[in-house]
Amino acid sequence: MTEPSHEMKPQTLPDIAAILQRMSITRALAVAATAVCATATATLGFAGPAQADQVMQGVYGYTQGDVTAEWTIYPSCVPTVGDLRANLELPVACRLHVAPSNTYVAGGDARLTNNVWQFSTTKKNGMTCPDGVTKAPIMETYEFDDITMTGTRSVSYADACNGEVLGNLVTYPFTLAYKGPLSIPVDRYPLYCEPGGLKRCF
Repeated sequence: MTEPSHEMKPQTLPDIAAILQRMSITRALAVAATAVCATATATLGFAGPAQADQVMQGVYGYTQGDVTAEWTIYPSCVPTVGDLRANLELPVACRLHVAPSNTYVAGGDARLTNNVWQFSTTKKNGMTCPDGVTKAPIMETYEFDDITMTGTRSVSYADACNGEVLGNLVTYPFTLAYKGPLSIPVDRYPLYCEPGGLKRCF
């Protein structure tokens, strides 16, 4: 009985040309498919994080009538997760750390509320009673618009000084003016956030 031969038949030149032609077509289809996937990814928004909106950062002059000071503002933000495709870097997820240059004005951590930045602080000995010695607490609230660079400072207090001073709320307007950058740049988004899944930040 004759065993079947396992010897491969030599390839002729026409056969080799056909193989090369099929390889070229396959490679072209792969390149086209890759281009289509890349276009679809960009269209559907699977790219990197969205462009961050700008927030206040630097040294600002504070003017409230005869009261002048400087605010040094450091932003600190975390990404806002939208539809889990990309981090949304929005001002609403930021805090502005406001550091005053003197005691004539207060500082604090401002948050964006109703399109204005706002922070409040309590001064234990913020008001001097008519006797010139006794002190009373006050509450100060600062609200400012980073577009118009204007704001209001509200000072409130309850009845104090053994009834000599009745509770009141006084509001003072002020303006801000940019004076220069921070002496040491800060990273607005210091946390690392996972690119997928639950978008945990740490």
